[in-house]
Amino acid sequence: MAGQILGQRYQVERQIGKQTGRWTLLAKDLDTQEFVVLKLIFIDEQLEWDDLKLFEREVEILKSISHPSIPRYLGYFEHDLPNAKAMVLIQNYVEGKSLEQCLQQGRIFTEPEAKQLGKALLGILQYLHGLQPPIIHRDIKPSNVLLANRQLYLVDFGSVKRFSGGDSTAFTVVGTYGYMPPEQFSGRAVPASDLYSLAATLVALITGTHPSSLPHRGAKIDLSQVPNLSTEFADWLGWLLEANVPQRAKTVQEALYALEHGHRPTSALEKETATNRSSVTKPADTKVVLTKDTDVLELQIPSRLGQVELVIDRQTISLSTKRLGVAAGRQQAPRHQIQKLHYRQPDPTSPTSDPDAGVTIWAGSEKFILGNNPPLSPAELEWIAQELSAWLKLAVNA
Repeated sequence: MAGQILGQRYQVERQIGKQTGRWTLLAKDLDTQEFVVLKLIFIDEQLEWDDLKLFEREVEILKSISHPSIPRYLGYFEHDLPNAKAMVLIQNYVEGKSLEQCLQQGRIFTEPEAKQLGKALLGILQYLHGLQPPIIHRDIKPSNVLLANRQLYLVDFGSVKRFSGGDSTAFTVVGTYGYMPPEQFSGRAVPASDLYSLAATLVALITGTHPSSLPHRGAKIDLSQVPNLSTEFADWLGWLLEANVPQRAKTVQEALYALEHGHRPTSALEKETATNRSSVTKPADTKVVLTKDTDVLELQIPSRLGQVELVIDRQTISLSTKRLGVAAGRQQAPRHQIQKLHYRQPDPTSPTSDPDAGVTIWAGSEKFILGNNPPLSPAELEWIAQELSAWLKLAVNA
């Protein structure tokens, strides 16, 4: 099929994946000369109704979401074949390696690496589960997680579902054995179902073994048999891998809090902090001005001779400096490259300034640093970090 042109503009380069009635192709957009991914489902007498429903749902949901770690929806078209018709979904191409490919090449991940990947995945789930209604991926596994340009991507939304509350019972059983929680075998899926799959994925990365092949104690993976695993991390993974949903971590915020602090939220204050990470209020004495709506966030930080201005809109993130009303510097990157939010409090006892102190937004290889020059108070920095976290739907990394 290489060389064939679909949709009058997409030249097929090679096949990426193939399932019964479904193909995934790498193609070149002849209009833009950029590579794209084409996902085809064949409309013929062998097509199952559930498969068509899942494909249409994937298209619908990908149209409605935007996150730097999820390949972008670019379009959709129908293509006539000699004996059938195909529906084709177009997404931007991410050139990287899946975690499954890493495992197949003999790569074993360390506990710190697994924690870092876990935080990145939780950041993506924080966005998906924070939508109204929440979106559940339902098929997190190593082959659906890509590493590209030191960034992690969650791909293949073919099993995705909007969570409508209650038990979210469905008639379609989706997921991958070993990575899917018990409730999905009966067609149920809740936000905590993705947390189970995330933990099973991390266990596979640490052990190099498919979760179903690991020692079990009852219905649960026996993490005591996994070498070089700290007690705290084993407890965290075990919490997410609980077979019974009520005993499992319920939200991304709870899971993230426990991963960062080394223990589950226990007190009422900790649970409130884990549930609402954007509860920090604006300091009363700050001169920083922050305005935002659904599409644009603007932050103005006055200095003695001018101001620093951060603007994030649908297309770009830009940081500009003005001194005495004259532009003194400008930094810009595409919005979709925003991948990480970092906050480090300045050390008041240190005789020299920390270049990484403050709030840092990573967009690709670009670092947008706030609060270093001009300096801001810890209260202002924490407020800005939480406002950006809530608006960008990204976890704050310390």
